[in-house]
Amino acid sequence: MLVWVKRDMNEKATLHITPQNTPTVIRHCSKCNKKMNFYCSEKFRLNSNSHKVDIWLIYKCSKCDTTWKLTLKRGIKPKDMAPEIFDKMINNDKELAWKYAFDRQLLKQLGCEVDYSGVDYLVDGSAICGSDNNMLVHITSEYFFDLKLSILLAEILGMSVNGVRKMVEMGLITTSLNCDIMKYRIRADFDLQISR
Repeated sequence: MLVWVKRDMNEKATLHITPQNTPTVIRHCSKCNKKMNFYCSEKFRLNSNSHKVDIWLIYKCSKCDTTWKLTLKRGIKPKDMAPEIFDKMINNDKELAWKYAFDRQLLKQLGCEVDYSGVDYLVDGSAICGSDNNMLVHITSEYFFDLKLSILLAEILGMSVNGVRKMVEMGLITTSLNCDIMKYRIRADFDLQISR
């Protein structure tokens, strides 16, 4: 779901895409006795054993709040970690928790089934539906959450995805990326040229 925040029209529009919540992980819940979505609690759990520590990111079942621990570190010596990272884990730093919750590669390595469909996002930047015939738009997103560029364009241009497809086919929407605009999932900063 998109929440749109408009700012003044500039010669070059910049749109910042910011998720409002983290993706969930689908796994079996022992209490519900079926597959459920587990949300990130934004909290870490550390367990010290001798001079080593295990570190988890805590997830909870969206229905019953049963806890599941996503293993981040096992048997690591605190001195082998960057002190600022260790401190952030001890203090349940939200930004660090989000970094792990959106780490697609880590979640894949750990065999997690990730559900991005419930991630709400905010578009903050310049309105791009003004009277200019040509507009350069810079899009930024700190996190990957499976958002299709075609869906974002349809929402911010106030048209259907089919309308976006027609504009792409006519060469009215082009990008600095070497990609299929209709299939591309936003994961990096890039520019778009929109002609109307």
